[in-house]
This record gives sequence, C-alpha cells and structure tokens, in this order.
Amino acid sequence: MSLKINAIHNHGDAKEEYVFLQATADIDLGNYAVVDRTFNKDGKLSNVHRHYFRFPTKLIKKGDYVSLRTSEGKPEVGKTKDDEPIHRFYWGSKAPIWNDANTEQAELLKVATVEYKNVPATVQSVAKK
Repeated sequence: MSLKINAIHNHGDAKEEYVFLQATADIDLGNYAVVDRTFNKDGKLSNVHRHYFRFPTKLIKKGDYVSLRTSEGKPEVGKTKDDEPIHRFYWGSKAPIWNDANTEQAELLKVATVEYKNVPATVQSVAKK
C-alpha cells in the first residue's frame, strides 16, 4: 500500500485528535479511506465500521504527510514543524472518533469506485415515471 498510518494522536478529544499518515509513493488520496473498527464483547475484531472517511481526489507526492482531524474544518495544505508538506483533512465530528475505553482499530482501506447509480430523491418521483 502506498499510504501508511503513522499514529493516532490525542485520542478521546474531538478538538485535538487526528490520524497521521504518510505517502510512500506518489498517489491519489481519493483511492483511500480510514475507518474506525471496534471489537466485540469477546475481544475479537467486529465487522462494524462506525465511522468512515474517504479522502477526496487529490494528488500528493511520496513523503508528503496527511492528517485526518476529527474536528470540523476546511481542507488545507501546510507545513509540519520540520517544514515538510502536510495535507490536512477534517472528519467534521464534534464527538471523538477514537474514544472507547475498549480497544479500537484504525484501518486504512484502498478503495475504488467500480460503479455508481444515483438514487431518486423520493419514492414518489420513481412511481410517477
């Protein structure tokens, strides 16, 4: 995979928590998503994805950093404290994502849209056609 999770910082505080990633090759971020996985009462990984964030289409270079902040905000490009490029994205949540007392797992997915179909706005609009 050409994007990796380096760490999750400040978990449990929606205003401060973020997932810190880095590109290991030139990539389109739109091919990646981060999900919050949980564990069941037996301590086994569940198939529940409570939170899902798919990055928008954006070309980034090998070595660039990406932060996915839980809080609200607008995407921006900045610099890390070491003057490296960082692409900041926001989940838009007022509540923490990484907040359970139990173990959680951040999972990075490589995704692709194979096909899509728009769903009509209302059931009535379909019935009239």
